[in-house]
Order: sequence, then C-alpha cells, then structure tokens
Amino acid sequence: MIQILAANPVEHVVPHHLFWLGPISVTNQMVMAVVAAILMLLIFPALFRHAESDAPRGSKNFFESILEFLRVEVFRPALKEHTDRFLPYLWTLFFFILFCNLLGQLPIGELITLVTRHESHWGGTATGAIATTAALAITTFLFIHFNGVVQVIRSLMDGTYGHHGHHEEHSSDGSESHPAAHDLEHVRGEGLPADVPADFKAVGHPTKHYADDEHAGHHGGHSNAQHGKTMSLGGAVLWSVPLYLWNFAPHPFKPEPGASAIKWIPDIFMWFVLLVLELIGACIKPFALMIRLFANMISGHIVLAALVGLIVMVPDVLAQIGIGVPVTVLSLLIRMLELFVAFLQAYIFTFLATLFIASAVAPEH
Repeated sequence: MIQILAANPVEHVVPHHLFWLGPISVTNQMVMAVVAAILMLLIFPALFRHAESDAPRGSKNFFESILEFLRVEVFRPALKEHTDRFLPYLWTLFFFILFCNLLGQLPIGELITLVTRHESHWGGTATGAIATTAALAITTFLFIHFNGVVQVIRSLMDGTYGHHGHHEEHSSDGSESHPAAHDLEHVRGEGLPADVPADFKAVGHPTKHYADDEHAGHHGGHSNAQHGKTMSLGGAVLWSVPLYLWNFAPHPFKPEPGASAIKWIPDIFMWFVLLVLELIGACIKPFALMIRLFANMISGHIVLAALVGLIVMVPDVLAQIGIGVPVTVLSLLIRMLELFVAFLQAYIFTFLATLFIASAVAPEH
C-alpha cells in the first residue's frame, strides 16, 4: 500500500491526518500553519522589541529591509494616507504566507522517514492546502469590504463624503487643472521610487503627508479640502452600507448638476446591471487569490515527485542512472525556482490585497 501511495505524485501534497484534537482531525498542513504563526510570534517581537537609532544589522536588517520595501514601494503608492492604517494586516499577511511557503521547502517528512525507516507525513506546505488559502482569501475579502464601509462612515462623520481632498490641484488662475497634472509632487515620488523623491514626507509619514490639511498653504493660504454636513455615528452606520453599494458600481449616465432628472432612469438601470457584475467580480477576486496561491505552491512539489518517480519506473540499473543524473540536476533547478516562487507568491497575494483595499477605501468619486 505504501509503495502504491508513494508512486502517486499527488500523495506528497495532499493533507495527511496526524492526530486528533478532540473532534478535529489535525493534518500536517495545519501543524505547519501553526508553526509558521509561532515563528512569527517569536522572531518579530524579539527583533523589534526596542527602537534603535543605529543602522540595523544581521537578521534585523534583513527583515527591516523587507518591511520598509513593502511599506514604501508597494503599500504607499496605492494606499497613500491610509498606508500606516493597514500596515499591521498587510505585513502579517505577507510574512505568514512567506513562512508557510518556506517551511514547505524543508523535507521534514522525508528526513524522519529516512531516520526511522517508517513513512512519515510530518511537514508540508501549509499554503498547499486549499483550506489555508481559502481562509486567507476569505479573511482578506472581509477585511477589504469592512474597511470600505468604515471609510464611508468616517467620511460621513467628518463631512468629507462626496468632496475632493487636497489631491485635486488647481491651475494658477484658480480653475481646475487637468486630472493628469494632479499632485505632481506625489506622482514623482511614487513613479520614481528608486530616485530621490520630491518630498521625503511621503516616504516617512504618508498618513500626515497626504492628509487634506497638509498643503494648506498651496493655494493662497487656504486648504482646498471641501467639507459638507457632518453626521452622527448612528446615522453614518445606518447609511454606510447603502452608500457603499451605491458607489460600488459606476454611474455612466449620472446627470450633471442642473441637467434633466430623467437621466437617472437609464443611469439607475445601468448601475444595477454593473452592480451585479461588480459583486460577481468582488467574489471572484478572493477566489482567484485562493486558487493562485494554492496551485503555485503544490505544482512544484508535484513536478518534483513526478520527476523522481521516473527513476524507479525503469527496472534496469543503467537506465536508472541515465535518467537519475539529469533528473537530479533538474530537481535542484526546480528547487531553486520553488524558493523564488515562495517569495513571489507571498508578494503577489499581498500586492493584490493592497490594490483591492485601496479601491475599497478610495473616495466615492
């Protein structure tokens, strides 16, 4: 039976029962997910317990460079003033996926089998389980739309809902400038991240730099942030979900101020059609995140198992040697590729989550 299972390449990536925890069947991939979480709880508090004025060194420098790269180059261009607000979730998301991916590269079960001479299924890739990637995708989905609704509540309470902030620049004569010319100083800092940014405030403190009152003196000493009527917390909560859905889909025929109200008829009809499509797309996004991460993390292991299986399929020793040499070289190259994919998939999942969050918390215009 063991020989039959070992001949199946998928056997190396499917979850295996290890023990019972009450009514819960604990699998090897569940254990590795817990191990990844424990490592994060041990490593990061130990490294970043105290702030240091000197340049970091060693492992702290390694992790801090990744943290800062994600914050400045990935999160800030999309989230702007909301960057620091979402850092804890996005950083945690990236490193949890990365740790799960890297732990899956360790041949723990194979080493235990080699030592004990009994087949062991300890180890494995936690993100190679559809349940793990589904949990990450569902959590991200809820996080995205919950914060989208919260952003509407905040805007209603501070009176900025439906009004443009300081990013809508004006020309020298006071008229509205072309949209492409808006916020040129920020665009330069974000479009050329490797160069010296136009304003270091956007790098070090995006929350303050992008705040609506940051550039109060740019236009005759007055802030160009517009404010409307504020609303109580209860009213904002009551209206938040309807308004979030109202702006979830575009309004292609929305009448301009002073135009005929009859345009609302085709606009609402098209809005409803587009809303259905947008809601379908909102459900597809986490599904795509789930499948992409799951498929990429099991594909390499399946290919490796299939290649190694080619060696034992031929009965002749010389043929096994002839197949084994190129398979060994190719397996090493695939292992290196898997190591790159472990970082890449953590980055892609976090990057796409950042874009989805940015679209949810963006102003309704």
